[in-house]
Amino acid sequence: MLGVYAGPASASLITRTNTLVGHQVRYAMDFLDGTSWATISDPSWFLSQWQGTGYQMIWGVPMLPNSGASLDVGATGAYNQYFETLSAALVAGGQGSSIIRLGWEFNGGWFPWAAKGHAASFVAYWRQIVDSMRSVPGANFKFEWNPTRSDLGVGDLANYYPGDAYVAIVGLDVYDTEWGSYPGAVAEWHRMLTQSYGLDWLASFGAAHGKRLAIPEWGLGWSGNGMFGGGDNAYFVQQMANWVNSNNVANVIAWQYGSNQLPDASQAPNATAALAQDF
Repeated sequence: MLGVYAGPASASLITRTNTLVGHQVRYAMDFLDGTSWATISDPSWFLSQWQGTGYQMIWGVPMLPNSGASLDVGATGAYNQYFETLSAALVAGGQGSSIIRLGWEFNGGWFPWAAKGHAASFVAYWRQIVDSMRSVPGANFKFEWNPTRSDLGVGDLANYYPGDAYVAIVGLDVYDTEWGSYPGAVAEWHRMLTQSYGLDWLASFGAAHGKRLAIPEWGLGWSGNGMFGGGDNAYFVQQMANWVNSNNVANVIAWQYGSNQLPDASQAPNATAALAQDF
């Protein structure tokens, strides 16, 4: 179930993880360019970079470009043509059975599709996109619904769920970080399990809807700008391995990009060794 995000179109960098675990990981993730509708609907450069690598792809698909569009307008079907074009390009490029990680981390406030206060529009627009992409012959995508961990003040996440007919996998992004202070590895893992919209919630929500689970972004902590992380935390890796093996998890994607990469033998030798052993 292990996969990697190593940066934009970075298939060659995943070999680090393959070497570490002793086999080619199954999944690779990449993000389409959200600069404009033209870049969202034309994935040709990304397809060319991943062609022939053999990975099951997970595509982060922006619901909106960086500016000039909204969830409320999307809910009317005004943007459906862009997703039909995207779907046709993915099918033509041999990616018709890939996982579509649509509008990830919608409960945060940092992407154009931030959904706080727009639950009905988010749901309606999600359905418009899925129907549009499915309308293309050869499309057999699995759509992944993916908030990020913890209560970020958007209300009940169930109100943002598009419905079982529109979702195949439910996921939660999990990093070893906390705002304000870090309580220690054991206490932090307990918090990850039991907090509002933590891992216990994910398992229960997935079971209630008959869906497989995912950890679409999984990584070590970082410190700065009010965030504090656990650093080279082997305990975090070990507990995540136990958790994914005890639940109906489809994929867990290690964040091997930027600071505090997993794996990174030079910066995080203990966590990297745990990854090699437990995955």
